[in-house]
Amino acid sequence: MKIVVTFLALSLASAALHAAGPAVERAPALAATTDPPATLEFWNREITTFRATLAGLTPAERMDATLKRMRDIPHFALYKPVERVPVSAGGLEGVAFEIDGHRLFALAEADLDPEDERSFDEVTAGALGNLEALRQAWLDQRSFGVIAKGIGLTVVATVVFGLVLYLLKRLGILLRRIFIQRAARFRKLKRKDLDLRPVLLILVRRVVAFVIAVFGFAAGYVWLTSVLGYFPYTAPWSDVLGGQLLALMGSLVSGLLGALPGLVVVIVIFFLTRGTVRIVDQLLASLEQSEDEDEVFGKDTARATRRIAGLAIWIAGVIIAYPYIPGSDSPAFKGIGVLLGLMVSIGSSGFVNQLMSGFVVLYSGAVRSGEFVRVGDVEGTVADIGLLSTTVRTPKKEYVSVPNAVIVSKETHNYTRRQKGETERCQFSTTVTIGYDAPWRQVHELLLAAAARTPGIRKDPAAFVLQTALSDFYVEYELRFVPSEVERRGAILSELHQRIQDAFHDAGVQIMSPNFESQPEKLVLPPDRPPASV
Repeated sequence: MKIVVTFLALSLASAALHAAGPAVERAPALAATTDPPATLEFWNREITTFRATLAGLTPAERMDATLKRMRDIPHFALYKPVERVPVSAGGLEGVAFEIDGHRLFALAEADLDPEDERSFDEVTAGALGNLEALRQAWLDQRSFGVIAKGIGLTVVATVVFGLVLYLLKRLGILLRRIFIQRAARFRKLKRKDLDLRPVLLILVRRVVAFVIAVFGFAAGYVWLTSVLGYFPYTAPWSDVLGGQLLALMGSLVSGLLGALPGLVVVIVIFFLTRGTVRIVDQLLASLEQSEDEDEVFGKDTARATRRIAGLAIWIAGVIIAYPYIPGSDSPAFKGIGVLLGLMVSIGSSGFVNQLMSGFVVLYSGAVRSGEFVRVGDVEGTVADIGLLSTTVRTPKKEYVSVPNAVIVSKETHNYTRRQKGETERCQFSTTVTIGYDAPWRQVHELLLAAAARTPGIRKDPAAFVLQTALSDFYVEYELRFVPSEVERRGAILSELHQRIQDAFHDAGVQIMSPNFESQPEKLVLPPDRPPASV
């Protein structure tokens, strides 16, 4: 005890040398202190904080000495209350804390926190309250009634916790069963060979399992917090866990309330955007039924414009709603936006080219659905025109996807298109080469006769023959005709060629497609056809 009084007297005397009054008394003592403060904790409880270096003892050394004295206190002394004992030395005041005459530690003005607005009396009163609570906890920990009550409450809390886990498990099974039964009734999720119901069930199971796990974790957290609070030694841990839970819930509620106005604005923008999309969609859907291909919004352009307009309106809605989305101003949200923008900018060069080509194909009317066209080596009927590619159905019933950039860059043959007011139809042709020894009038008659006997060739307008070249070995004759069905172009030409071969064979006229160096001794004709079976 004498050591403690001497230690306090020296510390107060040292502070007096640098102080002229209470107002400036704290600053010199703290300025002279270079060691970090040390917080005195005992039995998981914070008692006070030492900040001053007194009598050559740093705050950490003062704390170690205090802990040793508190462990050495006799048990019988703890049945007496803690007392504050004023001490003075060199005209300066301090407070020592004793229990049944056993000195614990002392506090001086130099131990005050400069940023703490509490007075020295308030700080010492707080330390006294902490010591008294520690003493009472020590007594309760040795009380049979308190421990028995804690054990009993722990058993009850554990039983309740187990019951909650069981009910959560049964609730999860019930929810999954209900969702499975409801999902089986969702006929709209099954389209021919595509059935999305198993995917929905997997998603529902994962969501239900996650929700049950969250509630189970929360129940375990509450159980642990409650059990720790039943025993004096672990009660501070319970307070810490409970405080963290309350802080988390308060943060969530505060964040939710803070984000609520923005969420309301986002919801309003969503419904306004969806309503606008539906109005525009209905308007363009009525134009899509039009059969007049000369309109600005024809069948194909209206369909594509519906998609473009819907996408543009949704993008505009997202841009407008972006500032109101909770967390949109966070660094993580901004980082994701920058990453997506970089990915789009790097990989969108080809996409933009295809998209712009799609606009050209759609709004220039280069091709339309149902027309028979040839683009490069692809020939067939246009089945669908998209923003990125055009689908062509070939005579072999193949569906070929032609990029719109190819249609823009290559020449396109349209066999169906007719200009407004135009009555003439597209003409097809085939070429044969006949020697100079065959009368050209006879060749004309044979070609026209073959065309007349070929199904699929229109009689009006009638087919006609042109002599397109006088070559070294033969004359080139071109037979032009109008097919009744453009889509059967290949089949009609095949049958026409058969009729031409038969007609020239029957007339004994040689087709000179092979090049001869000299006139053969006899005509080069195919063998006679076998007689038709009766």
